[in-house]
Amino acid sequence: MMKTRACEIIDKLNDMAELKDDLSESKRGQLDLFGIRDMRFLDIPHDKLISLAEEIGYPSHDIAVELWKSNQYEAKILSCMLSDPNEITEKQADDLAEGLSSWMLREYFCGKILWKLPFALKKAAEWADSETEAVLCAGFNLMASIASHTSEMIAKCEPGFFDNALFLARKHAADIRPAVMKSISSALAMIGRINRSWHEAAIETADEIAMQRSTSARWVASQALGELMSTRVSSLFGEG
Repeated sequence: MMKTRACEIIDKLNDMAELKDDLSESKRGQLDLFGIRDMRFLDIPHDKLISLAEEIGYPSHDIAVELWKSNQYEAKILSCMLSDPNEITEKQADDLAEGLSSWMLREYFCGKILWKLPFALKKAAEWADSETEAVLCAGFNLMASIASHTSEMIAKCEPGFFDNALFLARKHAADIRPAVMKSISSALAMIGRINRSWHEAAIETADEIAMQRSTSARWVASQALGELMSTRVSSLFGEG
């Protein structure tokens, strides 16, 4: 029954599609940049997906599971919107991480679902030391999400969690894969927004990364420092 319902939703997504023709080379390049590869892309506006999720009703976890199996990008985004964190097992989280090839999918699942899991801290540390690109990126995206929800996570955060996050950022900063570079710099920038102490620690870590010889590490440091030293972030702590 749920499979049938999911198929009906995918049919509705196809009807909502604003992309009627083949992708242009320019558009395909943009999608590749954001990791939307090997997925059918319909170019449906975000607000329409939100409206559809509200129409279906949250949470609809069984439907979300079926939608995730689709090879359709918007169906996977909708799956993120409908998933219930209370229904996701540790094994399912690991499987999800391997499928988070797109930046937006990682942002959605890590920012809206995965950080709420009781094993979020454990998974973030494990994933951020993976050799698999999607999993490694998911680890750093999850660390960024945890940092952005520090007030809710404070009772759960284990001593040394963010110290380990900065260690892993230094360890993997030389990775030449663009998605990994972006995920690490984003995690550094978000950790640096927690409080003044972590702001200083993140800047120190970025400075150390900048001293590494690889071009990718210097890029990670530059992006992170650009955010950490910005007036927007510095003003949070009465600086700048």
